[in-house]
Amino acid sequence: MIVFEEKQFEESVFAQDCPLAVPVQITVDHAAQAGEGLTLLVFSFCGEIARAFEERFAADPLGEDAIAWLRDALAEKMAPFGYDECDIESYPLYDYRPESLRRDVILPGCALISTLDGEEWDELPLDEFALDPENPADRMAVIREDGRIVCYAGINDISEEEGSAELTVECEEKWRERGYGASCTALLAEHLSSLGQPVQYVTSHLNLPSVKCAERAGFARRKSVFPFVFRKSGVDDGEFFDFT
Repeated sequence: MIVFEEKQFEESVFAQDCPLAVPVQITVDHAAQAGEGLTLLVFSFCGEIARAFEERFAADPLGEDAIAWLRDALAEKMAPFGYDECDIESYPLYDYRPESLRRDVILPGCALISTLDGEEWDELPLDEFALDPENPADRMAVIREDGRIVCYAGINDISEEEGSAELTVECEEKWRERGYGASCTALLAEHLSSLGQPVQYVTSHLNLPSVKCAERAGFARRKSVFPFVFRKSGVDDGEFFDFT
């Protein structure tokens, strides 16, 4: 299925000379019936490319041949706009949802909190989460060592599409590979699910520690999302951290 991006958003990307542009995004729904799980979100001038891609690669849209073909076809379209780099190494993104949350990974020292009381993370305040103690769905799961938070799972964003609470997880390097990330993830997801709040966990296929964290906590991959991110020279990539 081909869906065209909102025209206003597409126009704003070029009008503001954004450093990143996503002319095509592939979404594969792994729970869909055969032949019904592929969606292409495209810019208006990429419709012909999307139709050709769908016709040729619908059976394996995330295969190497499919990705290479689409990258090359889009590169020719994006070059006149000044977008000369295409990042395909970090994708697809895996969209996980709770399937069978595991209480056995929740460690004794893992706790839900409703206020932060000025606590910091790596010398930076955690005020970005702005917890509301009056809202039972606005919580963080944390593990403390030496009297301070060393690992947490919080709500990063609310998916506009499905109203899901998107989880974000961090763990200090010293405390990684102890199951702290999976513990916080499972506890917060269990709490939100008990309130009827859909929960989402999104990570790159390259971020194996994050993948392991989600799966160990009892999440299952529902979708794979592959945005073809075209960028202008000089835009740095992010780094991945092991917080399992």
